[in-house]
Amino acid sequence: MATFATAFANLRISNTESKRVCSVSNVCPTVSANTAAAFVDAIETIYNNGTCTARFSVAMDIERDVQ
Repeated sequence: MATFATAFANLRISNTESKRVCSVSNVCPTVSANTAAAFVDAIETIYNNGTCTARFSVAMDIERDVQ
């Protein structure tokens, strides 16, 4: 039987012009949405140029039982 195994996660934060403000690699894929949102809020405060949008991407490996 095949299963998914989480490999890694990334977080990308962009400004209103869709330009990247911040990228974070190797984020814990089980982080809560509230914790991630608090991080985005902090980046907005540091960036101080308005609101940002964020995308959380998770990559998964397919592990197959090869016999």
